[in-house]
Amino acid sequence: MAESPPQQFGKYVLLSKIAAGGMAVTYRARMTGAAGVTKPCVIKQILPHFVDEADFVEMFIGEARLVASMSHSNIAQVFDFGEVGGQYFIAMELVQGQPLSKVLRRAQRAGMGFFPEPLALHVASKLCDGLDYAHRHVGEDGVEMGLVHRDVSPDNVLISYEGEVKVIDFGIAKATSAVEAKTSPGTLKGKYPYFAPEQAQGRQDLDARTDVYAAGVVLYEMVCGKRPYEGEFVTVLPRILTGDCLPPSANNPTVSPDLEVVIGNAMAIDREARYQTAKELSESLVELLYRDNPRFTPTMLSQLMAYLFAEELMAEGRKAEVSAAFKEQVALWQAGIVEPSQGRARPLSSGSVSRPSSAGMRSRPGSEGGARPPSDGARRSAPGSNPDMRKVSSAGGRRATNSGIPRAETTGPGRKSGAYERPGPPVPELPDEPATDAGIDILKTYVPTVVPAAVAAMGDDPRDTPVEVPVVTAQTVAPPPARAFTGTGFRTAADEAREKLAREEAERGAKRQKDMRTMTLYMFGSAIVLLFVALFYHFVIKSDPPPEAVVSHTTTLRITSTPAGASVNLNGKDVPGKTPVTLEGVRVGEANTLALTMPGYSTWIRRFTPASVLLEPMNAELEALKPPEPAPVAVAPVDDKADDDVVSLVGAEQDGGGVATDDAGTVAVAAEGKPVEQQAAVEKMSASRRALHEVDYPTRLLVLRPQYNAAPIPEYSTASIDLNPSLSYSVWTQGSASLAEGRGTASGTLVYFIEGEGPADSSFGLLSASTRTLKNARKLHVFAVDDNGPEDNSGTVRVNLRQSAYVPPRSFTFDAKEHAVQLKPEHQVVLRGLNPRATYLFTVRDDFAEVRPGANGRIQQMLCVERGTEPASVRATHRILETGKRYQITDTEDLRCFFPDMKREDNQGALEVDIVDATAMTRKERAAALKGSRRSER
Repeated sequence: MAESPPQQFGKYVLLSKIAAGGMAVTYRARMTGAAGVTKPCVIKQILPHFVDEADFVEMFIGEARLVASMSHSNIAQVFDFGEVGGQYFIAMELVQGQPLSKVLRRAQRAGMGFFPEPLALHVASKLCDGLDYAHRHVGEDGVEMGLVHRDVSPDNVLISYEGEVKVIDFGIAKATSAVEAKTSPGTLKGKYPYFAPEQAQGRQDLDARTDVYAAGVVLYEMVCGKRPYEGEFVTVLPRILTGDCLPPSANNPTVSPDLEVVIGNAMAIDREARYQTAKELSESLVELLYRDNPRFTPTMLSQLMAYLFAEELMAEGRKAEVSAAFKEQVALWQAGIVEPSQGRARPLSSGSVSRPSSAGMRSRPGSEGGARPPSDGARRSAPGSNPDMRKVSSAGGRRATNSGIPRAETTGPGRKSGAYERPGPPVPELPDEPATDAGIDILKTYVPTVVPAAVAAMGDDPRDTPVEVPVVTAQTVAPPPARAFTGTGFRTAADEAREKLAREEAERGAKRQKDMRTMTLYMFGSAIVLLFVALFYHFVIKSDPPPEAVVSHTTTLRITSTPAGASVNLNGKDVPGKTPVTLEGVRVGEANTLALTMPGYSTWIRRFTPASVLLEPMNAELEALKPPEPAPVAVAPVDDKADDDVVSLVGAEQDGGGVATDDAGTVAVAAEGKPVEQQAAVEKMSASRRALHEVDYPTRLLVLRPQYNAAPIPEYSTASIDLNPSLSYSVWTQGSASLAEGRGTASGTLVYFIEGEGPADSSFGLLSASTRTLKNARKLHVFAVDDNGPEDNSGTVRVNLRQSAYVPPRSFTFDAKEHAVQLKPEHQVVLRGLNPRATYLFTVRDDFAEVRPGANGRIQQMLCVERGTEPASVRATHRILETGKRYQITDTEDLRCFFPDMKREDNQGALEVDIVDATAMTRKERAAALKGSRRSER
């Protein structure tokens, strides 16, 4: 068959047919201007059977005029529209390239499992730039037109071979609705997998945020290789309304958390929770793109087009040049290798509000933005204001006739029996361009109820796009099929589609009911079987263990001490009697903690795990402490006039206690108002307990026991905030507070404690102006340790927490008067009597200690506070001591240490600190001793 020659169409020459859809036929054309100047373009002709639809023609002309007034690098420009021989058309820019839908399919066939993330961010940002320009477009009267695309999808995004991104078909969806409203009012327009929730509800008050949602779906499809909602219309629609889709990272594990947050904000169910403009979304995408890919250039997109469409370019006589470096990058993409992110996230340049972190997160109810004026397209011009926009009269339009129906039946209101019927302008028959893989069944892409007359005429190509495809299959435009008369009206393709959907829905409902009945019977039967098995096991198989089995898990231990007479504590419980003594209840195969205390001697602690019930006797060598200096006793002479004399009490407290007299006429003062003998008994009874919390220097060893020296933080007043344990937070402080009067006492360093399930070693530490990352935090406490009371405290410190670069930071305040902690004596251990002018080396042994059962409960650090002679030492010496490290401490009078914890009942073990006076060491000896140690920072 001979090819048809090019045909003249007004001032255009139609060269070849590109595609045919349900509404129009697209041709590659050439415009001839003055002096023989030519310009390639695309002509889109409206199908003849739409010429009679006056509303459609009026809407089409109005939208074409509006789009023609726009000029943006990311929008395919429409530069002409009109009528030639009764055939309406629009002339638009010819983009030498391919639609994004075809680019995505070709990239998958090239071995890229997912579209490269840098290119996806670039394409999506350019798409949003074009949408934002259209949303903000101002008419000749200076008023924003409120144009909404309503059909954003990969089919309507063109990628040129030069790497340009163009949006097409602005206003076409709205023009099509003029025909749909006559036969199926309330139907949905567009491609339903890209519907926003308000669009799926059939609402008419669509605005720019509807296109923002669709752009988010396109970005999701690029980075995940699939759309968030797949399936038939009746099953996809409820999921869109509820946001029931997988997060991007579930389909593509390489998607970064920040990109997932951006997609979630773009696809939020509530319009108020989305990016309010396409510009905001574009800025976030550009920020992510150049933060993680600082060397990205837009030429990478043109390189990718040359790589994917080399055959098409060579068929046009163009060179497909791909650099060697880009081929290496393609090989990395094909292998699934993603370069790590570089740099650090910065906050958004535009002030956006906090939004959901995933696409499936529902927004707050009741904020659909219904108060906004509807903005579903451009404003209509008044009829008759322009000769080119006159309504087509019903008598002069082209009519569809049916020879099988009597004329009396075809005559009705608005139609005269003798009306003149002229044929519509013929569709030019031109050679079709070769086909590519861009064709998709339109019925799978569009809602079944869209344009009943157009659905029957749709071919295999779902797009009426102005893209030039050099290799396209021949496709003819089929005339509209004859419609059957049902007695009340004509039967349309929409009626058949509705009936088919109703039948399918009924079948699915019956299948669901059958499956539900089967599942219920299965679950009921399974429950009965499990109940029978549980009863059989409990009453038949299971039996109580014999008494000897229980006894075999514990054993006895003979413990002696040198000297004898020490009090014994086993696993946190005091044992009756003094050493030597036989201990009952020693656990076999489990850790046991044994502590011996005796007045005047250091506490002796051992942790051991018996392997059998036969244990060797254990002897404890107790180390004597240096005897304290005797305290002065206050005495005063007593005369006969006791009622009038004043007793001078030297060294006694001003509030005074009871006094005891002897035969010599002296008075002995006892503290707390108790006689001397009673006070001695009290001191003797509490000596073992006091030795756990107070240690006087000189001593070689300082022992910290989590069971006795842990401070339950819930018992103190701290500044706190509730957090999400599944997220990580960057935390830092601002400002300073003082816990004492005088210059140099202010500091911004605070102690933090985390309530959560993370490791015990990371549950507490120090916060400062430097950023610190915290994880597994259910609640965060901050405080500072103070000895002097809140009276001389002043100032506040602000604690900032940032969850992500795209979520505003949170903060709370530490007040020095309210949140400074005064530790109780029973919650700490205090080392007293250090010489401020001496230098000490503290070495923390790597012993076993835990603050809760399990692997995460082991503790290898402690929190200590140094107090010196200067007021500035109150805040400057909060420090963390870790096992296996050596520390140099100077200018210190006393040192108090403790373990921040939630409770003390499950604590076990101890940490020991060796103390060496290094004052007499030479500089060289001290440097050798401090090798690998952590020095005190003043």
